[in-house]
Amino acid sequence: MSIDVAGKLFPNLATIVIQLLSTGVLLIIFRKFFWAPTQKYFQKRADFIESQIQDAKTSQQKAKQLMLESEEQARQSAKEYHDIIEQAKNDALKIHEDLVAKAKEEATRKLEQAEREIEVEKQQAREDMKKEMVNIAIEAATKVMSKEMNSKENQQMVEDFVDQVVH
Repeated sequence: MSIDVAGKLFPNLATIVIQLLSTGVLLIIFRKFFWAPTQKYFQKRADFIESQIQDAKTSQQKAKQLMLESEEQARQSAKEYHDIIEQAKNDALKIHEDLVAKAKEEATRKLEQAEREIEVEKQQAREDMKKEMVNIAIEAATKVMSKEMNSKENQQMVEDFVDQVVH
C-alpha cells in the first residue's frame, strides 16, 4: 500500500480551477439576485437600530428634563409649604397678641368702671352721712332747745353727739 503523499499535499489543478469557477458563479448569482435585497435589509435594520437609539436618547433627555422640572416643583412646593406654615404661625401670633391686648383693654375698662362705681358709692355714702349728720344735729339742737342747760351739760351733749356720729 502505497500512499501518494504528493498527490494528497498538492491538490489537482483542474479541481482548483473548477472550484474557483463555481465559487465565482455563485458570487455572481448572489451579487445579481441577493446582494441588493441583502443590502436593503441590512440598511433597514441599521436605520431601525439608529432610530431606536435616537428615540432612546430623546426619551432619556425628556426624562432628565421632566426629572429636573419635578425636582424644581418639589422644591417650590416645599418652599410654599414652609411659607404657609410661617404665615400661619405669624397669623396665630398676631391673633394671640390681639386677644391679649383686647383682654387687657377689657380688664382696664372694667377696672375703671369699678373705680367709678366705687367713687359714686363713696359720694352717695358721704351724702347719706351728711343727711344723717344734719338730722342728728337737728335732733340735738331740738333736745338742746327743749332743755335749759348749763354749759357743762351742753359740752357733754356735744361730746355724746360726736360719739354717736363717729361710731
